[in-house]
Amino acid sequence: MNRVNDSFSRREKTDEKIVTTAETEPCLTVSDAPDDRARAVIADGLAGYNYDKLAYRDFRPLAVLASDPNTGEVIGGLSGRTSFGLLFVERFFLPDNLRGNGLGSRLIALAEEEARRRGCTRAALFTLTFQAPGFYLKQGYEVAAQLECTPPGATRMLMTKKL
Repeated sequence: MNRVNDSFSRREKTDEKIVTTAETEPCLTVSDAPDDRARAVIADGLAGYNYDKLAYRDFRPLAVLASDPNTGEVIGGLSGRTSFGLLFVERFFLPDNLRGNGLGSRLIALAEEEARRRGCTRAALFTLTFQAPGFYLKQGYEVAAQLECTPPGATRMLMTKKL
């Protein structure tokens, strides 16, 4: 039998709801701000599980950064990861004044080139209908799935590309 503690634990910049079960079971916490240690437990635990099953580990973060030529300050770029033969683009941003001049195409091409060097054969990313699906289509990505989301009229698109 599960018990839910209806009290909310207040933390700086976050609300957490504590959910408890039988006294011998772990306490479950819903959070919008897990600390670095919690993230590491999850990431390292999953990596260990995967390695135990396949004796294979190739996860690596990947970033291609656009920097201001005068200050060296990062002003945009792409971040993601490579693992199990897949480049996954998590975030891609360029300011409006840097769009439409080929910089985005060069940036994603660098990420794909590095992914190929790492042994990846496919790339995947999510975008929203109001973001950049047209840009990704021009780069050779295809729509693999569409998911309705909030607000009404917005659709999240899973796009993939053979590298």
